[in-house]
Amino acid sequence: MDKPIHFAAALIAGGRSRRLGQDKAFLPWPELPLWRMQLAKLAALQPAELLLAGRADQPWDDLGGVTFQPDPLDEDAGPLKSVIRCLEHAEAPLVVLAVDMPAMEAEFLKQQLLRRLQLGRSLVFTRAGQLEPMASLLLPDLLPLLCAEAEAAGSLQKALRRGIEAGLCQTLPISEADAGLFLNINEPADLQQHQPQRPFRSEVRVQLHRIQRAGGGQECEDVAAVEEPLEIRVEGRSVAVVMRTPGHDRELAAGFLVSEGIVRSARDILEVSQCPAVGDSKGNVVDVLLGGVVVEWDKLTRHVFSASSCGLCGKTSLDSVFVRFPSVSEQKPVIAPDLLWKLPDRLREAQHTFSRTGGLHACAIFDLEGNTIVLREDVGRHNALDKVLGYGLMEGLLPWSQHILVLSGRVSFEMMQKALAAGVPIVAALSAPSSLAIDFAEDSGQTLIGFLREKSLNVYTGGQRLLQTT
Repeated sequence: MDKPIHFAAALIAGGRSRRLGQDKAFLPWPELPLWRMQLAKLAALQPAELLLAGRADQPWDDLGGVTFQPDPLDEDAGPLKSVIRCLEHAEAPLVVLAVDMPAMEAEFLKQQLLRRLQLGRSLVFTRAGQLEPMASLLLPDLLPLLCAEAEAAGSLQKALRRGIEAGLCQTLPISEADAGLFLNINEPADLQQHQPQRPFRSEVRVQLHRIQRAGGGQECEDVAAVEEPLEIRVEGRSVAVVMRTPGHDRELAAGFLVSEGIVRSARDILEVSQCPAVGDSKGNVVDVLLGGVVVEWDKLTRHVFSASSCGLCGKTSLDSVFVRFPSVSEQKPVIAPDLLWKLPDRLREAQHTFSRTGGLHACAIFDLEGNTIVLREDVGRHNALDKVLGYGLMEGLLPWSQHILVLSGRVSFEMMQKALAAGVPIVAALSAPSSLAIDFAEDSGQTLIGFLREKSLNVYTGGQRLLQTT
């Protein structure tokens, strides 16, 4: 705009809908409450006055220079009366924005509304004959029509249509390219589809005292891997709490259900949703909606704390540990040892967080030509493998019957069991297997390789899948 103009801006954040489990204004998006994010957009327009219309019984805090316009507690008449109060108070052109329109951009409002302010008429967007009044520019000369409509228990839509008929209001068509800006959040499905993911941190900076073997020490800064709990729910019921590195949580939950024998294919899962961050939860809750799978809840629900280094915490008996999956004895992929010796370097090259922290396990799936299909890192080796399994399930890639699983750490029984759940015939690790892992691999027909190093490897079971070298 060429010169400063006088206008006000109002965020309409009232309403009593609880379809999302809480008032829309306080939904995290992804970390700030939605009302704060929307206010920031309006503030970026640099209005002469910034207003917030909302319920007086809500915990609006630290409003600073924002003028609060309380909604009556005894009625819910929609946005019409809120707009009237804000327009009466401002006595100036008013940019109106709804709190539940999170995709709207400040620059769009500036270009489409404020640059047309000199037209001297209210501006309202329209699409397919429907008005979009909750991102609009309203002038004080509309007040008589708005008040009359409120007296008749009407709506903002009706009042604006009367304004259009009277020549007080001009419509602006919404282009297909801009249609997404008018997204309105009403149902839980809208929230799941459009809410941005909470930015996750896989590492944090820490202060430490480093002591040298040759003598002396110094204070310095380093990077450590993040560890946080994740609650896994199935259809709203809590089944496990795991300690993990944040990131790829939906895959972790899906892979957990694969390795527990609950789901076998992608169609067994209708939806995996990351629950919104509320209070202290930080979004560390994932809920899985199943697609017709019959769940034996007594076996699945463990209500336990599972540490990141232990995949068996809470298992009450060995019988519950031995979840059975089909043997892979008949699968005949044959590979050369030369291929296996190339994989540790490829694993390390793709471990971005490990290269900075030195504190993460990694699991990766390679095809028979040594191409990386998927790699995941985590403070828990079981979690890293569950993330790999979850990726395979959600991308429709299981079973991995012609692939190689490479592990950065030691091989336990449960790691071999998880590999078998995904149909993996060849497991190679940079460290040692346990005796039970070897027994399991023998029974299931898997090839188990340990101590995969630069110059050697140990074959414990399934040697028929390796080409003989001279």
